[in-house]
Amino acid sequence: MPTPKLAAHRILCLYTGGTIGCMPSPLGLAPAAGILQQPLQQLTRASHRQTIELTLREYPQLLDSSSMQAKDWLRIAQDIHNAYDHFDGFIVLHGTDTLAWTAAALHWQLAHIAKPVVITGSQRPWHQAGTDAIANVELALQAATGEQTGVIVAFGGQLLPGYAVKKLDADADAAFAAPNWDGIWPNIPRENYHFQALDPSLAILPIKLFPGTESWLAHSLTRPDIKGIVIESYGSGNLPSNTPLESALLQLAQQGTVVINCTQCLRGEVRQGHYAAGNFMQQIKALPAGKMSIEAATTWLYTAIKPDSTQDSLAKAWQSAQLVV
Repeated sequence: MPTPKLAAHRILCLYTGGTIGCMPSPLGLAPAAGILQQPLQQLTRASHRQTIELTLREYPQLLDSSSMQAKDWLRIAQDIHNAYDHFDGFIVLHGTDTLAWTAAALHWQLAHIAKPVVITGSQRPWHQAGTDAIANVELALQAATGEQTGVIVAFGGQLLPGYAVKKLDADADAAFAAPNWDGIWPNIPRENYHFQALDPSLAILPIKLFPGTESWLAHSLTRPDIKGIVIESYGSGNLPSNTPLESALLQLAQQGTVVINCTQCLRGEVRQGHYAAGNFMQQIKALPAGKMSIEAATTWLYTAIKPDSTQDSLAKAWQSAQLVV
């Protein structure tokens, strides 16, 4: 008796741009249309035969990832959500420069998703000799048909959680890492999947402190339309004391602006009030990021802030967010 044919995994692959599909141009490498369909299908047939049914959807305007904006994060998430019932897994081909930001944004928008959403790209174009694209896409195909659900980055031989990824190397194949991740995938209940669209119109401001920023930075924070600020503070969440910056942050907090305190360090966590220099952030009820990355904290604000949000409701939402990272 012949062996029954297994149903193929239906995978939707979104090609958004990036190095993986670049070709030479007069200005340098640039994303090119129409060049990935054939090699993707060849790779899928050669490696997976009848086990994967791959559908490639190429975006009309391919972007270098340095040009990605919040509205692009929203579009990618919407496309995945709209196709959710028709596919078993998803792959996003993306440039490397802002891949970590998109991964974090998708993590929040596709909360509790019960299917794999795998983001990958390459450091060298697919058609260039010695490319890493083929190995990365092969890894992404394996992840997209695997048991791990949620947003996953497949790159340089590693599978990493989308919320924890950072680009650490501009050149090496192993360009990404999750330096503050404990290696344990979160046990997220997947039956509660819902699409949480971000609002790309929000004025969200990530700020990295460095010695000497205090006075001029304080002046720039007087805009009333700022809805959220992520401070990349020193060490375990410390700020310079008794400066105009503290006064500006206090004023913003009083007018309802959300302030998140995120460490500049690649490892370790924010512990507000552990040092006197971090006590001010405790006083203004800044949300401590713990081990969360700047990418994850910033993109969370885009999804969490609603017209009727209050500091109390956002604080509760922030506590819930800590459970899925």
